Amino acid sequence: MQKLTVERLLARLGFGSRKECRALVRSGLVEISGRAVEDPFEELAEKPETIAVNGENVSTREELYVMMNKPCGLECSHKPRDHESVFEKFPVRMLEMGLNCVGRLDADSHGLLLFSNQGQFIHRVESPKKGMLKTYVAKLARPITDAQIRLLKEGVQLKGEKKPFVARALEKISEKDVRISIAEGVYHEVRRMFAAVSNHVEDLERVSIGNVTLDPLLELGSWRFLSAEEVAEFG
Repeated sequence: MQKLTVERLLARLGFGSRKECRALVRSGLVEISGRAVEDPFEELAEKPETIAVNGENVSTREELYVMMNKPCGLECSHKPRDHESVFEKFPVRMLEMGLNCVGRLDADSHGLLLFSNQGQFIHRVESPKKGMLKTYVAKLARPITDAQIRLLKEGVQLKGEKKPFVARALEKISEKDVRISIAEGVYHEVRRMFAAVSNHVEDLERVSIGNVTLDPLLELGSWRFLSAEEVAEFG
């Protein structure tokens, strides 16, 4: 088993190649527990919880699990076509660690968006077999009717899709505001479902995935790491 050195830890945290990480240390830009590190090959008996690089205190977690309160106008892509990328909100080093979206939110939707660099976690959350419920609050152009609610709960056929799509739960909040849960997550699914019953979504916010709810303290465009308990909710 390779011993953990400062340069190796920095490289694993996305600060560049081993050579670049050695240069960081030798430039006097790295501190551990308030102590300046001078030797990039210094062995660490255990991994510290944080490491300071160029004055910034950075978590040393290597498995990344993140929630963002995504604003409208951002694309869930490393190579966006029409808007800014959600990945612009993260430090470059986290992208170097392989951070990816867990599922997606359309550019014109906002709310809970998950990220990780762990493939198995991404697969568990995204897998249709798991049937992980995604819950949204939709603001509609017209008052929701009992007939529309009934149709959505029974299932509606969407153009280009082979099977009907069902609202697994649907709660009327007000005349034009509803909370809806779905299990699939195909392109513009919620918007297309309401269009199929002759209504129109004017605003769409995702508020939860499974039992993990959007942190109400997260401002639009902000993110935080998931707690261990939140990660465990996804198995």
